[in-house]
Amino acid sequence: MLKRIDKEKAVSQEPDDARQARRLKALAAIRPSEEEDKAITAAALADPDNPPLTDAQLAQFKPARRGRGRPAQSITKVPVSLRLDFVLLESFKAMGDGWQTRMNEVLREWAVKHKVMLRHYHATVQKPENEQLTVYECMVLAQDDGAAKEKVKRHLRAEGRDNDARGHVYTVDMGSGMVDGLPLVC
Repeated sequence: MLKRIDKEKAVSQEPDDARQARRLKALAAIRPSEEEDKAITAAALADPDNPPLTDAQLAQFKPARRGRGRPAQSITKVPVSLRLDFVLLESFKAMGDGWQTRMNEVLREWAVKHKVMLRHYHATVQKPENEQLTVYECMVLAQDDGAAKEKVKRHLRAEGRDNDARGHVYTVDMGSGMVDGLPLVC
């Protein structure tokens, strides 16, 4: 009868020095000497079918795999410290994993139902005399279209751009979406 070998047990009985040596051996690579490295580089540069990449081309490369952890999101959650009733908190925790997400969903539903949820507006400001000329573009957090326009005008005046604040403000309700690269006016 064959005896089953427990791999973890076998590894744990191995001395630390031997384990470390095995790890280093697995990571070791044979490196070319300086002369060999120069010859390899010269041959690669001389190949007309495969010119070396420029810095601009290298900057465009993206990793083949995404990094560990959750993917970056345009709308991130913010950690907060909040005082809640013990029973309320325990009720959400009793639902199991994902209780914080469910609590977030309940709060979002309440905010939408009671019309207190701020929305993202994509705002563009155009000169009154030439509506083809956009002088400012941003994202605005506001409850409605009118409030978004007022916030943009207030923001421009605060920056000392009174002339631009006299322009026409056009807004598009983006819901909870965002446009990357634009300043956010709150």
